[in-house]
Amino acid sequence: VRNGVRHQRAEARFVDANRARLTSDGEEVSEVAFDHALIAVGTRPHRPASIPFDGKRVFDSDEVLDMERLPRTLTVIGGGVIGVEYATIFSALDVPVTLVEPRETILDFVDRELVDDFIHQLRDRGVVVRLGSAVSKVTAGGNGCEVSLADGRMVRSEMVLYAAGRAGNVGTLGLEAVGIEVDSRGRIKADPDSFQTTVPNIYAAGDVIGFPSLASTSMEQGRVA
Repeated sequence: VRNGVRHQRAEARFVDANRARLTSDGEEVSEVAFDHALIAVGTRPHRPASIPFDGKRVFDSDEVLDMERLPRTLTVIGGGVIGVEYATIFSALDVPVTLVEPRETILDFVDRELVDDFIHQLRDRGVVVRLGSAVSKVTAGGNGCEVSLADGRMVRSEMVLYAAGRAGNVGTLGLEAVGIEVDSRGRIKADPDSFQTTVPNIYAAGDVIGFPSLASTSMEQGRVA
């Protein structure tokens, strides 16, 4: 209010490149017109239908924050920033961790020498790192979880954290009405300098445009846009 910013809690859907319809609890509350728009809706965990998420034994990277107790053993699927971060957190809590990543490396944007030393340190503290191991199936039962790998190996643990990427929260924005396309993970393509989308008066910033997906970077992207 102090800075002259009006705000409204609602779900927005583009009508065209200069109008958006706002709804709350399923009812339309207003329609707003604009000269420019900034999309900064963030992301949610990627949840493949093949993974039996239940919030008890198989978690995504949001649900894991509500874990009621530490597991006796944990398998982390995904060697990106989030997966590696949780793997190290649980390892520091003395939970035996297996980290599974289908690619041959983790943290591709980091200097390889640093990553090699980091993996050495992970293994030195007892983390089992399975690289080049695609996951073919995850099952959960009363005795724990089994993660079947494409190479025939099996990883057993009490709980599984699936942290293989995130998806943009764009499903209800009506981007088709303005002609903005997204990739398979719901990420919007934006100019890396101005954060302008393919529609000249609409910009996008933050996790919804992908890498590096860090809070401090996202804030600066918004300022630039």
